[in-house]
Amino acid sequence: MRIATFVAAASLMLSGTIALAQNATYDFDKAADFSRFKTYTWVRGTNVKDELNHKRIVRAVDAQLASRGFARVEAGESPDVLVAYHASFDRDIQINGFSSGWGGYRFGANRSISARAEEILIGTLAVDLVDAKTKTIVWRGMASREIDGKASPEKRERNINRVAEKLFKNYPPSR
Repeated sequence: MRIATFVAAASLMLSGTIALAQNATYDFDKAADFSRFKTYTWVRGTNVKDELNHKRIVRAVDAQLASRGFARVEAGESPDVLVAYHASFDRDIQINGFSSGWGGYRFGANRSISARAEEILIGTLAVDLVDAKTKTIVWRGMASREIDGKASPEKRERNINRVAEKLFKNYPPSR
């Protein structure tokens, strides 16, 4: 019985952690005047090494910025904002437990208990908007999500677009 309780508690705690990890958060400089930011250019961040996913991330962020009235310009054209993304990956363990059977606690219960630990890959994407004049970060969005390494190219594109939408949901920030 103690094993079943432990497995159930561990499963609930870890599944809660993973559910929370899929949320997007943001932070911003309250003194920044976001109404004056109209143009941007990309600068190097901590990019993914996979060129296909790098292009997907840049396209997704470009689409979100365009939908908020930004125009992409070349670095020499004096942009209002510098944009960089930072990607990181971490491994986590997910424990799934299952118990079945019948009978009371002390009266010869016939129970079957099993637990399975599975390693999962968690990806975190952060996008920074930096004021080009002051060189200070004025807005940052971050999102974490479980990565499906076996996903089709279409599903990867869809997932990256969804993450970008979540990141920019609160841009421009309300004070």
